[in-house]
Amino acid sequence: MKATSSSGFLYMDVLVSLFVMSVFCSVLGMLMIHSIQEYSHIMEEDRTLQAMTLYMEEGKAAWVNNSSIEENPPPIGMYTFQRTIEEGSNGLYILSVVAYRHEKEAHRFTTYLLGK
Repeated sequence: MKATSSSGFLYMDVLVSLFVMSVFCSVLGMLMIHSIQEYSHIMEEDRTLQAMTLYMEEGKAAWVNNSSIEENPPPIGMYTFQRTIEEGSNGLYILSVVAYRHEKEAHRFTTYLLGK
């Protein structure tokens, strides 16, 4: 597949290598964009889980100190949170922190609290 001109220059080899390099660069660029988007999503999930852990610990501290807990903590990113304490059937209290994204439950943390 070597088409040569009268001077012997390999035009077809140059065109094929140019095509291969342009496809390679396009694929590499798409992979980089996907990686950046995935990293952004992972960082948002990490912030959300850290906030949920913080709200869980604040709720446990409020329970120990017999103070009231804030029912709806402020939103972080696209997530809103809800923290509730309910009495379970076995006499233990249940602290729940729920993260909502677009009004659908995305994450839920639950722990038991000792009775007062």
